[in-house]
Formats: sequence, structure tokens, C-alpha cells
Amino acid sequence: MKSIKCSLLALFIALPLSGQGLTVTMKETGPAGQTTPILQTDGTHARLDIPSLASQVLYDSATKTLRLLVPLAKIYREYTPASVQGLAPSAPGGRGQTAAAPITYKRIGSGKVRDWTCTTYEGFRGSEKVAEVCAAEGNSIGLTAADFTVAQQAIDLARPFAAAEIIDRIPVYGSVASQGFAGFPVRRVNFRNGQPDNTTELVDFRREAVPASNFTVSADFKKVP
Repeated sequence: MKSIKCSLLALFIALPLSGQGLTVTMKETGPAGQTTPILQTDGTHARLDIPSLASQVLYDSATKTLRLLVPLAKIYREYTPASVQGLAPSAPGGRGQTAAAPITYKRIGSGKVRDWTCTTYEGFRGSEKVAEVCAAEGNSIGLTAADFTVAQQAIDLARPFAAAEIIDRIPVYGSVASQGFAGFPVRRVNFRNGQPDNTTELVDFRREAVPASNFTVSADFKKVP
């Protein structure tokens, strides 16, 4: 009877959390200085602000529509599963570039970032080291893959046209099968030509309502082809 009560209590605790929004705040340090990428989701929408790339991504899971915004120019492009067929990565490197090989991760130890205990990995494309990741799992982080379902849908839609270097920088909770390492990357260091290029660390995450307006395009933005 006690175990049944505990199971029911866990269920009632989990239900409200699954209906809440999630805001994940990161700190990125690189050539552009220090910026604050933010990922938000409300269960059916996702938004990613990437200041170092001067862009925002909005995704609606109901319509399977991704919008890529350039705030400085007040323009956006719209992508759907049908429209991305045949597209090649557009940046960096330009359209028509050969897709980058996937990163192979090797577990090398353990570490700690702020209050999160994490497993460390080195990532290689071929023989070139391109990343170091410290990923937290389970109770040590308090996040699950389910928290990033909608964000993962956006990533999968963007793969045909977004450069692998950009896709790899979007933090989600995944598995070895889906991303090469298990858990959420509380720290990620990307390398270029053998040297650290930028570092992204988790600052905090909050389960709270996210305003619906955060997932809409402002009326003063212009849609471009």
C-alpha cells in the first residue's frame, strides 16, 4: 500500500511539471565575447535565442513549422518538412557544401560544473578533436529527454539545411544513440584547428509558464524566401 501511495504521489508531482514551460539559460564565451543563449519550450513550441549568431529560432510542433529570425534585419525565413527537401547546409560554408561527418564521442572521466556532477567526453570528426563535453544525467541534473521533445523536433527539421557546427551547439538532453553521449551538456567546448573556439555552460533552468507571445513572430518582421 505504501508503494502504491508513493507511486501516485510521484505521478501527481510529475503531471504539473509536464504541463509547465521550461527556460534553460546558458553562458557562451567565444570570439563574440560573452553572450546568453536561451532555450524555451511550453510543450508544443520551442524558442532558441542565439546572440552569438544574431539569430532566433521559433518552432511550432502542431504545424511542424520552423521560423529562423534575424532580429537586426527584422526578417525571417520559414521552413516545413516539405520545403526543406533537397536543401543543403547554408552556413557556415555555403549551400552545396558536403555535409560534415558526425562527431564520435569518447568517454574520458567525470567532472563538475557548478552544482552538477557530469561525465566528460572528447568528440572527434575523423582524427580531429572538435569538442569536449561534460554531460549530466538523471538525478544529478533534474532534466529528462521528454523536456526537449519539441526542441529535438526543431533540430531534426533543421538538419537538411543548417550546418552541423550549429546543430551541435544546441543543448538538449539525449542518449548515446541520438547524440553520441548521454545526458544534458552542462559544459561544451568547441574546438577549431585544434584550439578551443567557444565554451557554453549551463547557468540555470526554471520550470515556469512561458508567455505565448515568446513563440510568435513580431508584426514588424518581414518574411523572405
